[in-house]
Amino acid sequence: MKILNIHIALFFLVTSLIGCNNNSEYSKSDELLSSGNQLFKLGKYKEALSTYQEGVSHESTVILLSNIGTAYEELAELDSAEFYFRKAVNKDNNNAISLNNLAECLEIKNQFEEALKYFNQAIEVDENLSLLYINRGELYLEMRLYEQSRNDFDKALELDSMDALAYNNRAELFEVTGDFNAAIQDLNKALFLDSSYAIAYNNRGFLLKLLGQYENALSDYNFAIGLDSRQGVFYLDRGILKMEMGNMVAACDDWVKAGNAGYDISSFQYLIDKYCQQ
Repeated sequence: MKILNIHIALFFLVTSLIGCNNNSEYSKSDELLSSGNQLFKLGKYKEALSTYQEGVSHESTVILLSNIGTAYEELAELDSAEFYFRKAVNKDNNNAISLNNLAECLEIKNQFEEALKYFNQAIEVDENLSLLYINRGELYLEMRLYEQSRNDFDKALELDSMDALAYNNRAELFEVTGDFNAAIQDLNKALFLDSSYAIAYNNRGFLLKLLGQYENALSDYNFAIGLDSRQGVFYLDRGILKMEMGNMVAACDDWVKAGNAGYDISSFQYLIDKYCQQ
């Protein structure tokens, strides 16, 4: 049976999660922004959203509008996210972060051409911000424009050679184009720079599985889950590995955990029906 391998999506939304207004006096909106940011970091997105919205009632700043959009995106309410990202851009169309955030949201909604337009505008505003090239490179990868994608990832690393995200995302390009060894090398660099990078461990585990290095892959999946147990896709990937290793009981357990963590496992229901029903 052909088993679909799930590779975690590597789209990272840039957000102004730490910031303040330009007012010299620390305002009520600044206080609510700071409180919302702390809630966001804890994964309390609904509470963060309410706090940001209260902040906007005091002062409608670009940062608060953008963060409202980001909170909506985390809650998978993409139309609301797009609405607030557009409000942020309309308030200041020379803010590279707001332009990037809108582009990222449009990319997730598969509106690639419009997303590219806003990524290009963001880079025109700030051509030295490496994260803009990483995100546009990821869009090019989605569009199967591999040369442009590679150029953007390389540019990001030229601007910041210590950027673990750039190595992680360039590894995805190498994987898609079949250069698994180069992908693993980039993931090794990402993890050297950030040993707590759970996504990079999961992605390296995925590649090691493809190369038949099951025990090493399992170690990476375990490490990823140890760092971030909220990611349902980690359990899904580990469950597929355990199935390939012949441990169906453990595989089923991981698929249940994936569902409990909020991952949509409907595409794998046929496996659950076949192997996990008592």
